[in-house]
Amino acid sequence: MLKKAYRYILFDLDRTLWDFDTNAKNNVSRLLDVYGFSLIDKDLFYEKYDAINHKLWAAYEKGELSKDLLRSERFYRTFLEFGTDNREIATEFGEEYLNTMPLQTALMPYAMEVLEALYKNGVKMAIISNGFKEVQYKKLDNCNISRFFDAVMISEEQGVHKPSPVIFKRALNAIGGEKSLALMVGDDFMNDIEGAMIFGIDQFFYNYKSVPCDGGPTYDSNDLRDLLTF
Repeated sequence: MLKKAYRYILFDLDRTLWDFDTNAKNNVSRLLDVYGFSLIDKDLFYEKYDAINHKLWAAYEKGELSKDLLRSERFYRTFLEFGTDNREIATEFGEEYLNTMPLQTALMPYAMEVLEALYKNGVKMAIISNGFKEVQYKKLDNCNISRFFDAVMISEEQGVHKPSPVIFKRALNAIGGEKSLALMVGDDFMNDIEGAMIFGIDQFFYNYKSVPCDGGPTYDSNDLRDLLTF
């Protein structure tokens, strides 16, 4: 149960509110059919892609990999795993993937219910995301949740990625928040939770996979509805 009435809440987007894995898997599966790869084991393809994407995203967030290279390389390396060495197809596939991802609208369990209740209770909310700006805003609009947020901070636009305290500070300032009444909600322990710790606000680790957590977040829960217990 939450310890106090938080009036300012900062949310991560992917895998916290927007169901990234369901949406990405559905999108990749559809595109494999479109590009003539229907015989590929789609679950295995996504599993390989997801592992490669995580590794390349980590390099991107550290400034070790450019955005353009990330966008083309992640699918090129995945297709290589299945015997297809064609950078042109991989690049086109990757661009179409980004173009159509915002059209996917699955949300994490109870996300809409929780956002509506918090908004009704007058809680000021902001998004902090390390995603691409041309994708994240469209996700928010197409899922009909952009209306809940007074500020949206995309790392690409801000010139700094989570877990830097700079982007947390900008988000909280944008909604006129106070640290003592602020809470960060996210599924990524390093970027969301440790970032909030460094900044000095409470944290709600949305631990929907129920992984062991020894880092001591303020709250550790696999249910977003626990945000409504104050």
